[in-house]
Amino acid sequence: MSRPGGLTFASGVVVAFLCACLLVAAPAALGASDSGHAASSKAKRAKACKKRHHRKARRAGACRKRGRDAVSPAVPRTVTLTWDSTADIDLEVYDRDGQHSGLLGGAMVNGIPGATHSDNDTDGFGPESFDDPSGRRVGYLVCWRSGPHANVTLTDTGIGGGHYTAGLGPTSSPPREAYSTSVGWGFLPIGAHC
Repeated sequence: MSRPGGLTFASGVVVAFLCACLLVAAPAALGASDSGHAASSKAKRAKACKKRHHRKARRAGACRKRGRDAVSPAVPRTVTLTWDSTADIDLEVYDRDGQHSGLLGGAMVNGIPGATHSDNDTDGFGPESFDDPSGRRVGYLVCWRSGPHANVTLTDTGIGGGHYTAGLGPTSSPPREAYSTSVGWGFLPIGAHC
């Protein structure tokens, strides 16, 4: 004999048990598991991050091309020398390999591949300039050759460049005092001289 409501209690227990079993088995029945779900979420986050990174990189011009990083374009380097008198001042430039661009044996030489050096200004004020599209690091030597004292200004627009000033040549006429015939800035090889 069953009590009133007894069947209902037993069937409720059975239904609750079956529901619990279905909740535990449902992810597995649908082809997912806790670890699979976590991996799927992680993959989605990584994909979203990669898309954001790609958009930023594309805007910056550094997208990957065919599996290799694109090379950023070089920042050109222009070195300009000016001075405030009729003195003969020369710009000598050296790269890190010791190659030289400037006056050599009375003639201008462009000994740094790919770069250009202006003509020699012998009657004062400048400018003398050095242009390198590849922007390699260089050192500069500024030489007083003849004429009155000069205040020289050198400007380098490349990465790591700067703005430099110095006084060269005699401080009186005729020269009675010691004076500088050259001044150097940046990387200069041993033995670099005017």
